[in-house]
Amino acid sequence: MPEETPVVRFAQAENEKLTNHPRFLGLLRQLQRQEGELPSAQRWHLRYLEAWEAAYAGDLPKASAILRDIINQSGDEIFTTRASALLINVLSRDRQYETAYELANTLMVNLPRIAEEDVRGEALRAIIQMLGLAGQNDQALKYARQLESEIPPGKSRCAAYSYELNALDAAGKLSPKNPGLQRAIDMCLDEKQEVYANTLRLDLASLLTDEGRTDKAISLLQNMSPSILKSKFQPHIASLHIGLAEAYMHRGDDASAKKAALAALAVSNPQNFSEPLQSAYSVLYFVEKRAGHPAAALSYYEKYVTQKLAAMDDTKTRALAYQMVRQQVVDKKLKLEALDKQNGILELRQALASKAQEASRLYIVLLSLVIVFIGLWTFRLKQSQMRFRRMARHDGLTGAFNRQHFLHEAGRILQRMLHADDAGACLVVLDLDHFKRINDTYGHAAGDEALRRIVAMCRRELRDSDLFGRLGGEEFGILMPGCTCEQGVEIATRIRRALASAPLKLSPDSSVVVSASLGLAHSTVSGYAFHQLFSDADAALYKAKRGGRNRLVVDTGGDAPLVMKDDAWDAASA
Repeated sequence: MPEETPVVRFAQAENEKLTNHPRFLGLLRQLQRQEGELPSAQRWHLRYLEAWEAAYAGDLPKASAILRDIINQSGDEIFTTRASALLINVLSRDRQYETAYELANTLMVNLPRIAEEDVRGEALRAIIQMLGLAGQNDQALKYARQLESEIPPGKSRCAAYSYELNALDAAGKLSPKNPGLQRAIDMCLDEKQEVYANTLRLDLASLLTDEGRTDKAISLLQNMSPSILKSKFQPHIASLHIGLAEAYMHRGDDASAKKAALAALAVSNPQNFSEPLQSAYSVLYFVEKRAGHPAAALSYYEKYVTQKLAAMDDTKTRALAYQMVRQQVVDKKLKLEALDKQNGILELRQALASKAQEASRLYIVLLSLVIVFIGLWTFRLKQSQMRFRRMARHDGLTGAFNRQHFLHEAGRILQRMLHADDAGACLVVLDLDHFKRINDTYGHAAGDEALRRIVAMCRRELRDSDLFGRLGGEEFGILMPGCTCEQGVEIATRIRRALASAPLKLSPDSSVVVSASLGLAHSTVSGYAFHQLFSDADAALYKAKRGGRNRLVVDTGGDAPLVMKDDAWDAASA
């Protein structure tokens, strides 16, 4: 049998990315060994497949770097379009929504010029994904139906049906009784497109659980379990476990529900947020509550609330990013119209030169007013754009950075400091003690005002270079770059003292003091990886609250953290 050529291997790799992933990896390794012999176009094709595999495996930074390289340097319109479509998926998973929407808008503009059927399909799928993330479900459904209508006879319709049914589900218009749902699942399975089939089957199981048909949902999930686990596609694995957890909980099998929910947590990153994580904590809360374990139930409920708040922030960020990009499109259109008007003004001025001096003055005044109006209009558009950008980064109540922007900026700063020769960095997690009592006693309006004053007090003690953000509720994060552990302790102590010694007047005849518990971790112990620094600071915060609140606990890397309260250090375990 003759040896397969690179052209044949590329075709097989494209066909088997989703149908036979182990076979795809083998083909990819064979092509990588031949890279030095490949012509330029095939080397770019190989780079694209490497980016696809990195995205599938969850290595988003690697995938993003390769795809940007293809877009900027390949000079091939087909691979530039394919790389743009895949980069949209990578950016949205990395929550870089504004850049993803800008790229999707570029694809929308270029869509009429894309003649290649498969490439056009990839572009449409990327556009549908971003419209769905923005909550534009009707628009997403419109493009999904366009995707389905453009598939020629004899070509696979699995992906198109999957996107159309997902758009219907997001719009709340999909029922488990929809005959097209089972037909699409059967079609995808027949074509060995198991990733798409599993996406639809997971949706069907969720719909069955919502209707109370838990036995059928559990049976469906158990049947697809080997396929999902074999695919090693983390989002599907997490969704499988949480689908089983919710179905078992609705059926009253709390032991199985707890086991499945813990399995979902085991395959998810607790530092991030996702629907499976939020659902897992919700299931564990209800199971522990029904079992009569209030402490465990409360712990899971707090984690559920944190996930829910983060999800709300993410939804808001997505909507604002979408609106900002739309605003930029409108701004460009208006600028073009303004240029057209200015050209018209120049033509009118030339005509006015031949008129009488008195008439010329009158026309010039009128034209000047038009120019002023255009300038004012452009200025207002710019202000609106800047306002949208601030809303996307700041917490609407306190003005501090919101959770998403704080996490992104903190990770970026720590990554930059990794090879720098400086004093290191401190991360402080601050939680207000018994803050719920203020809302319960004085009302939420008073609680909101208290949060604003507390944020102002904290900022007065920070340096200009410090990063301050609201993580959710009454929890805040402070990153201090270029800061020794001793300096971080000094700043955190000043904040604790300021809060503990400043009564807040919340009503005409009463005031209250709100203390805070703080956990501090330093890069000399925890390193520069944000998730480890945050985990150590959060653990120190937990020890501060467990040890009596209104105190600072410093992570020392051992079993005996340093605890400060009333200006005295205690090396005993908190």
